[in-house]
Amino acid sequence: MPITENAQIQRYESGRLANIEDALVTETNVAIELCGEELIRTTCSPDLLREWVIGYLFSEGHIASPRNVEEIRESDGRLSVELAASATTKPAPLAPVKSDWTVAPERILAIARDAIERADVFSQTGGTHAMAVANETDIFSLIEDISRTCALEKAIGLALEEGVDFSRSLAFLSSRVSSRMIAKLARCGVPIAAAVSAPTIDAVRLAEELDVCLCGFVRGERLNVYANGWRLGL
Repeated sequence: MPITENAQIQRYESGRLANIEDALVTETNVAIELCGEELIRTTCSPDLLREWVIGYLFSEGHIASPRNVEEIRESDGRLSVELAASATTKPAPLAPVKSDWTVAPERILAIARDAIERADVFSQTGGTHAMAVANETDIFSLIEDISRTCALEKAIGLALEEGVDFSRSLAFLSSRVSSRMIAKLARCGVPIAAAVSAPTIDAVRLAEELDVCLCGFVRGERLNVYANGWRLGL
């Protein structure tokens, strides 16, 4: 299933009406089933579903490594997961991020600009969120999805399968930041989260508690620091 499709639409502009072709994003309904139990049902873009499953399970504490997943079977939007014997039986608890990594504010601004410029589906359609995992020099994974949470989980899954060191990485989101997103990043060991929009107050409080540097309104040449500015050398 393609992630975009063209549709015939009418555009009204400056008093004139025109029939044009426009690109629109597609969506699919999916669910993750772990050992026979449904964990989540949601709507997302139809690509990178394996990476979504891996990223979701890791960021929720169900697995410690992609190797913990024995098999993923897909049928009619249901992704059934069987875990290897090495997998944990209970979700890992939340704990502060153990990392002494710091990065300059200018690097966060550069990653934000790069991620937005590379968000091709958004440029075509205006219908996706983007999520990037990066370090001081590279963006390891850049994912676009109609769901901001699924974009985050897919980017985590892709970075995880590529062996990224999360303790020396930052996450950039083209959305607001919720406490659930901070919890997911903390479980992955990501010490810095930056976003185009604002965090919730609950996200700020949780970021403080979990030693995650939280930045918002990362746009142009400015950003706001809401928690743990020491990770930016401030």
